[in-house]
Parts: sequence; structure tokens; C-alpha cells
Amino acid sequence: MDLSTVDLESSRQKAAASKEAEAKEEQGEEVTLCINLPGGQKAVHSFKVGVTVAYVKAFLAEQHSLEFAKLRLLTGGRLMIDPLSLSDCPGVAPGKEVEVEASLG
Repeated sequence: MDLSTVDLESSRQKAAASKEAEAKEEQGEEVTLCINLPGGQKAVHSFKVGVTVAYVKAFLAEQHSLEFAKLRLLTGGRLMIDPLSLSDCPGVAPGKEVEVEASLG
């Protein structure tokens, strides 16, 4: 094989684009979370259904100055467990708006 005919930069770009497309496909479509924050505030954020509950908690902790270690998220009265994807939680589906209760406990 003559390496002079191989366009390495083009190959890298194709591989990067393919990897990015796979990552987006794995994360899926978006869901909108309508979050009741501690203190009575409300927030609305959209996430890919493939992200984890822990990711959402980290995002909320950073955006709303909440303590990650104490933050609990509930939907339909059920605890949303950190390692699960949003798609694994009851009532969460692409394109839906889901009520989520955030508490520090």
C-alpha cells in the first residue's frame, strides 16, 4: 500500500464525525424537565434522554448553587437513581415535559 495516497487528515475527520454521530445517537432525543427547586423556585431544562440522573444533578448543582451530595430528584413520587439514564426513569420519554421535584435531604 502506498502511504502517499492516504489522506490521514481526512480519515481523522471522518472518524471524529462518526464518533460524534454515534455519541449523539446513544444519548437519544431530548426531554424537558420542569424542576421544582428547593425554596419554591422553578426551572426548565432540556436534556438528552440518554444522560444519567447524576449528570442532571451535577448540572442543577452548578446552575442553581445546590449541594450535589444532598440533592435528590423525584418524579411521580419515585426517587431518580444516579446511575440510571433519564430514559430508565418512569414517565420520562423523548419529547415529553416531565415534572421533577428537587430536594436537599
